[in-house]
Amino acid sequence: MKTYRERFLRTHHLAVPLIALFSGCAYFNTFYNATQFFRQAEQDIVTTTETELTDNTTELLNKTVARCNIVLSEYPESKFRDDALLLLAKAQYHLGEYSQSAASVRVLFAEFPESPLLTEANLWSIKCGWKSGTGETAREETEQFLNSLGEDDRWGRIAKLRSMGHYTIAEIYESEGNVDSSLSHLERSASAAPNRREKMNAYFRIAEKANKEKRLPVALDNYRKVVSSHPDPKRVESAHLEIVRIYREMEMWEEASREIEELTTIQKFVGIRADLNLELAMLYELQGRQDDALKRYTVITEEFPKTRASAESYFKLGTSALQEEQEYTDARKYFDNVDKEFRKSTYAPSAKVRVQEIDDLLKDMKAIEKLDEQLFGIEPKEAKVEESEETGEEAEKQSRPRRKIARPPENVEETTVDSSALFQKLADHLYSAGELEAFRFGHVSAGAAYFDRIVNQLPATKRTPQAIYSLSYLLDADGETDQTEALRTRLVELYPESEYASEIRQQTRQEAVNVPAEMMVISESLIEENPDSAIAQYEKILTDYPTTQYAPAVLLSIAHIYDRRLNSLSQARTVYERIKSDYGDTDQADR
Repeated sequence: MKTYRERFLRTHHLAVPLIALFSGCAYFNTFYNATQFFRQAEQDIVTTTETELTDNTTELLNKTVARCNIVLSEYPESKFRDDALLLLAKAQYHLGEYSQSAASVRVLFAEFPESPLLTEANLWSIKCGWKSGTGETAREETEQFLNSLGEDDRWGRIAKLRSMGHYTIAEIYESEGNVDSSLSHLERSASAAPNRREKMNAYFRIAEKANKEKRLPVALDNYRKVVSSHPDPKRVESAHLEIVRIYREMEMWEEASREIEELTTIQKFVGIRADLNLELAMLYELQGRQDDALKRYTVITEEFPKTRASAESYFKLGTSALQEEQEYTDARKYFDNVDKEFRKSTYAPSAKVRVQEIDDLLKDMKAIEKLDEQLFGIEPKEAKVEESEETGEEAEKQSRPRRKIARPPENVEETTVDSSALFQKLADHLYSAGELEAFRFGHVSAGAAYFDRIVNQLPATKRTPQAIYSLSYLLDADGETDQTEALRTRLVELYPESEYASEIRQQTRQEAVNVPAEMMVISESLIEENPDSAIAQYEKILTDYPTTQYAPAVLLSIAHIYDRRLNSLSQARTVYERIKSDYGDTDQADR
């Protein structure tokens, strides 16, 4: 029978002389490697609030499992078989393999009913039951476990189990949403920890949990404990950085600045210098020192390239160039650099979206210039925003659109028949540009200018009702009640069957009147006795309601009258071809 001291020494990672003594034992070397892998993985696990394991931690745990299985299968008579079973159960638990972990614990109980490891094994069994959903009384069982521990022993083993027990109860309370009780048991877990590393790890857990729950004073207090005595330099760095961030969130700006200044002068904190500069830039932003913030972001991209901080700095610079200066080319370059600097940056996906949106806007602008020249025969000129007494300098800055707009000539209606497809393309690009400006980039006035062109400067297109709706929405948000009401009335009267008119009626609780449908009934009644009048009535529908959903059916009816009633085949052919070109994806086009 092994003594308790022997068991303790093996469980707590044997000292170097003892390792040398057992160096000839293959099973010992295998088990020792397993304990080392687990110890490395555990250091990451016990000091993070992340729910998912890192790839490195998962690899270390899998190595632990593999070597424990070697000890159990190839050396069944090994002195470390019970230790290997418990270590295997722990690794399986952290990998989320709760049923396998519980099975390993059961084997340990069955094969070693007198092992001193059974007390700890009992706690892991409770944890497995709770995680797998079968332990409905896990908290009560853990409290009973704590009550059964008795007095601390001289080796600190009981103290460690006590700390683990309180941490388990803290996890259970956290899952129930009881933050106060969870933090309370984390504090008790820290107090019971048997050595400095485990105590500091416990304080780090408290700080992380409190920070996540926005209990900032609690988090700050525990991060300070970590920086004062944690043996791991990486944990100290991380805690210092979180202290700066908490100061910033609590608007303790002087303390934040002082902390940053002090840390950047200490060589051992060079690893977080880029992040500290990033915190300083964000601090400037909060204080309204935009120029200082942009200069600091630029410094970060120059002095700390290929880092998480430089990637975020490029995103910040791109956002400023896009939203403040409206310099799209510069903004695109900044956003494009985010992924190049640090591919795993949380800003990389958003930056890619911004690059695509800017590309889309630039393409729309180029297309608009080309169509303006085709339709109106004039060179585009830079748009000028008329400044009224009410708008002032701020509105002028916000509304200056980076695009070229040409006003249509007075004879625009005469050119409509021959250029309807071009006008439709122009409206599509105008709407796309307006949507990007107003709803994606926040340039409301610039976006409204694009919508206004569709509504007031172009002949009716399929985009007209949508543009009216969007323009009314922007004006309404800006408090322009009269203009909003006029546009909404216009939308309901001219495009009653559009989804946008339906939305307006729903908002104002108006009853829908389907005028085009009623006009179609009248037109159909005239076909037999007066086909010319029927055609005139049908054409009036297209003139008064150019975006009506009945347009292809109306055109087909006109074509049939020319074809079958009036025997005017050339006119019929013209209308048939119009259906095919303008409404090619409809049943009428197929017919």
